[in-house]
Amino acid sequence: MKKLRLLSLLLFLTFLSKSQSVDYFATLNQPVLWGDARYNSLSGAMTAMSGSFTALAENPAGAGLYRQAAFGSDLSFYSTTHFKNSNNFPTGNALSMNVANLGYISKEPESGVNIFFTYNSDDLFRQNLRYNQTGGGSIQQQWLENSHYYSPDDLPWVGPYEDMLYQSYASDRNDTTGEYYSTANLNNTDFEHDLRRTGMKNQWTLGFGAEASKQLYYGASVKIVHSFEKVTVTHEESYSETTDLTSFDVVDYWDNSGIGITANAGLLYRPTQAMRIGIAVDLPQVYSFTQNWDTEMIAFRSSVNQIISKAEGYGLLYQWSMMTAPKLKSGFTLVGGRLGLITLSHTYIPHGFAAALSREERYLNQIVNEELDDQHTFAAGAELRLGPITLRAGSGYTNAFQQGQDAQWRRSLGISLQSEGHTFFMSWSQLRQSTQYYPFSATYTEALAITRQRSMLSIGSTWKF
Repeated sequence: MKKLRLLSLLLFLTFLSKSQSVDYFATLNQPVLWGDARYNSLSGAMTAMSGSFTALAENPAGAGLYRQAAFGSDLSFYSTTHFKNSNNFPTGNALSMNVANLGYISKEPESGVNIFFTYNSDDLFRQNLRYNQTGGGSIQQQWLENSHYYSPDDLPWVGPYEDMLYQSYASDRNDTTGEYYSTANLNNTDFEHDLRRTGMKNQWTLGFGAEASKQLYYGASVKIVHSFEKVTVTHEESYSETTDLTSFDVVDYWDNSGIGITANAGLLYRPTQAMRIGIAVDLPQVYSFTQNWDTEMIAFRSSVNQIISKAEGYGLLYQWSMMTAPKLKSGFTLVGGRLGLITLSHTYIPHGFAAALSREERYLNQIVNEELDDQHTFAAGAELRLGPITLRAGSGYTNAFQQGQDAQWRRSLGISLQSEGHTFFMSWSQLRQSTQYYPFSATYTEALAITRQRSMLSIGSTWKF
């Protein structure tokens, strides 16, 4: 029986990666969402600019423009809020604070090659989503249907949830027909659903930039990316129409960690003193993931007036690997002397190049290709210099490239104060996107239409020496 459970879990986790893989490919392949304060205030439109450590990681050619060594650090305050689209009522909010960026660049006058190192908290996974429903379907219904006509000893082959549902005494079996059933009316279920997610994606970049001529600059870098998350999903059901089962709880625990490596290269061309054209390419990132899943089910039956059973899950480490698509970036900046500048950028991600590398997950490639379209992100920003003070604003747009999600919009504002050898930055940036969330199987529940709003306040400083 233990071997059956182990094999069942492996099959289940392989299936689970089917549902999660699209999200992993989409999330880990995003253009940099958050960076230092200057980068955020321009909505990331810095492919053809320097003066930002996050921008150096995006196009290392900008390092060739530095005339002094520099060090910078940024602190961010981050919030994620979910709104129900129907009434704009918040379904959950999550807050956090972290070091968003660290960076250093050297100035090598003899070799002409400037070396830089950056750390960037690229994305934060912060979710606190709560949802209640009265008189709807039950999370148990699909598990019961999947279990029909199998013996209890064979349920581990069917799936962990199906096996645990029976082991917890939440369901019963008709030995004559072979069907599994509940003593409660599962079509009239009240439930509370709670999703809590924490984690982040960190990026370390080591690169260089140099001057090929007075008009042309080039650079390259190597990036190491670490992504981790912890997810807890709590689902609690109660039944007003029942002969025995009064309530049922299921809690899932997820612990996912991935590490990847990639490289990029870029060019920056200045045909005139006022114009800058930048291009950069990020090679596909190769990721290795470790996932740990555990769950528990608790059934309450009035016949005994207490918890009848608590079935604990199949927790096990599961490993797989994937490769993201490349990123093709271009940008244009027009500098108006000491007055300010206008900058534009575009990032293209052909998701069809992404692929699962592990042999057991290669069948996912077709699914990812069907559910992810090519991604285009456009961003624009402007700076207005008023002596030592600079005002900034930006906006961005990403097309609806993933099924179940609408286009993503971005807006940002910023200000900086410059003194001798030091610049203080502050920025506010917000991402907003409508999406769909299923508390459980799409067969028995309608999608929860929500708007996800992510906001970040960043403060930082740069010192030149």
